[in-house]
Amino acid sequence: MRLDRCAPAGTLAACAVMTVLLALAAPARAHPHHHGSNVVARHITTTEAPVGPPLPDGQVFLPPPPGPETAQRAADASIYAATRALEGTLRWKLAQADNRDTPAHLVSAFSCAVGFTLPPEHLPELVGLFARIERRLDPAVHAQKTLWNRPRPFTEAELPLCIPLRASLRQDPSYPSLHATLGWVAGLILADILPERTAWIMQRARVFGESRVVCGVQWQSDVTAGWLNGGVLYSAMEQDEGFRQEMDAARTEVMALRTTMAAPPAAECAVEADAAAHPPQ
Repeated sequence: MRLDRCAPAGTLAACAVMTVLLALAAPARAHPHHHGSNVVARHITTTEAPVGPPLPDGQVFLPPPPGPETAQRAADASIYAATRALEGTLRWKLAQADNRDTPAHLVSAFSCAVGFTLPPEHLPELVGLFARIERRLDPAVHAQKTLWNRPRPFTEAELPLCIPLRASLRQDPSYPSLHATLGWVAGLILADILPERTAWIMQRARVFGESRVVCGVQWQSDVTAGWLNGGVLYSAMEQDEGFRQEMDAARTEVMALRTTMAAPPAAECAVEADAAAHPPQ
């Protein structure tokens, strides 16, 4: 059902919710554990991934995504539909910025949270650490996505997205969220380096994941699973001596820079604070 067929215009939001709920009431397109052949291999191959101890198996510790006709799936649909009303707002623009999950953006995105500007060009150790972590986690999260093969929200209804829709994204499974996983791990790293800023840092990590919901490219439960994923995978990586050495180098770098950097722009911090105060769920 297309939204332009809904009338009157004042019922657009309600129609959006109904559209998604009706779509999700249909049977799932794939068995939760079906390894779909149409999955695009975005992941980094094992030979490119940094060597390290085996990571915990997400099939064991992650719950499966919500099944059809469950309360959580209905909640996902309602949140997805409701957040389409954010199109064009400052929260929408923040979601567009957070779509860039490069190591450099992950660093700079936490400037307000840590209380001083984090210029990636002056933090090569931290940027390098984030890059190696992404290479380490990407194959693991891809395996989780392939296992459950959950369709993206925009495959269920024609509603606005905050980014142009690529064919590869349409075919990339939704659960769990790689963005939310990486954002949560980035937050845990910075909270370890600056423990007195933990509350604000992890708040920003939450907002970073929620940007995927606002953007319309992942369900809320995908993001929630990403947070759990990030916590478990980070805990496992902490046991690796090489990872701890890289953390020490990044910590030294950040602490040396801390006293020389100005505060981030107040307007940007206000947008992030407002986003944290108004989560999509």
